[in-house]
Amino acid sequence: MQAYRAARVSTSNWSRRAIYADRGIVVLNKPSGLVCQGSKDGGHGNESDGQRMRGDKFNELLQDLEKYLKQDSLPHPVHRLDKSCTGALVFARNTATAREISQQFLARTVEKTYLALVRGGEKSFPGTSGEIRDALEINDGRVSIGNSCSAKFAATDWELIGHSPEAPLSLLRLRLHTGLKHQLRVHLAHALRTPILGDTVYTRSTPSEKIAGVTTVPENRIFLHASHISLNRYRKSGPSKRFRLGITAPLPKDFVKICADTGIRLDSKDISGGLFIDGEPVGEEIPDIEGKWLRHAARR
Repeated sequence: MQAYRAARVSTSNWSRRAIYADRGIVVLNKPSGLVCQGSKDGGHGNESDGQRMRGDKFNELLQDLEKYLKQDSLPHPVHRLDKSCTGALVFARNTATAREISQQFLARTVEKTYLALVRGGEKSFPGTSGEIRDALEINDGRVSIGNSCSAKFAATDWELIGHSPEAPLSLLRLRLHTGLKHQLRVHLAHALRTPILGDTVYTRSTPSEKIAGVTTVPENRIFLHASHISLNRYRKSGPSKRFRLGITAPLPKDFVKICADTGIRLDSKDISGGLFIDGEPVGEEIPDIEGKWLRHAARR
């Protein structure tokens, strides 16, 4: 634990986004615009300038985390979030944990839930919850709902948890069962017909003037947040070594502001984030795995 406290003084903006760390993993609250892939060509010209710049930024993040955690090697990415998405992004601190967590992702035992601000009022939905099971296909880099032999099964569950009394805007909680490219964006825009606020790729219509009348929506910003992730972790000893660790990443300030401006109520846990064991909230430390909530460090 002392390593985290001692490292705060010399950290850059990347490591300040760390919200949780234990002996095996570290979790960041990813900002919008970050591409979760490093540069691979080593500057020898096999990538475009834009790809190299984005990759260099991710490599810089890994190097900063290595220094912050006082490790002898870089953390290992074990999954990705879309460039436009914010929220919980998990890294393994060693190769053994990287293999273990990667297997959990492959087995689909990692649970991921998202929060999305979508264009559409309460009457835009067929109920308060539902399932979307429309297959997706990719043509020339663009994702769409399809039924060809190349289409892949995609599963999303949605729940309406809030709506604005002043503008056609609602808050959905989404559970991702499969992780295809732009799955949530396409399912919401084309299957549910309530596109995510700020998404200009999968809808051509412009947002209602009523939204602009009560709040300011930043440009080049899609309001999709990887709110909560849960995975299996293991205690050093005891009769029940395996437990379920849940991490909620705090909502970005602009997301919270739009909800406040439009009268959409948010759960305090979604705003501030926190740790959970087997679904129950816990404090800021988990001694069994040397775990520590780092949100206060991230604010500095």
